[in-house]
Amino acid sequence: MTAKQKAARAKFKAIVKEASKLRKKNPNLTQAQAVKQAWAISYGKKRAGVGAVKKKAAPKKKAATKVKAKKSKRTSEMHTDTKSHNVNIRVISGMGSPIEDLNYLLREKKKATENFEVAKANRNRKGDTKEVKEHYNYWYNRLRDYIKGLDKRIAIAKKHIK
Repeated sequence: MTAKQKAARAKFKAIVKEASKLRKKNPNLTQAQAVKQAWAISYGKKRAGVGAVKKKAAPKKKAATKVKAKKSKRTSEMHTDTKSHNVNIRVISGMGSPIEDLNYLLREKKKATENFEVAKANRNRKGDTKEVKEHYNYWYNRLRDYIKGLDKRIAIAKKHIK
């Protein structure tokens, strides 16, 4: 350990010891509160020593002159805002009409079914290497699950159309 690390460790042990003394004096303190107070005490001792700079007193403020507020000519106050506001407008992409959504899902299902048939035909093809068979088997399983999900989404989309 470096010298700074040893010094930091010793300082922390002193803080914990001080916190335990504070908790004996006031049992209602939690450990975290006691440690915070102990750190504050240690910083206070450190700054009160040699080389500490005393804070200057803040200059006194002059008494503000009182100004009478003008009465509004209107009987009821209306809030008129001339400044622009930052308005958070979010556009949800892909939200179209339910018919467009259904057509998109049907096109996706058609493409996925074509790719599924290719993977199904090629996964048990004779003469291919093990890696090629694993590749087609992977896509067979993945596309099968994707088509099941599309079927559920199509059913939901059809409910929104009726």
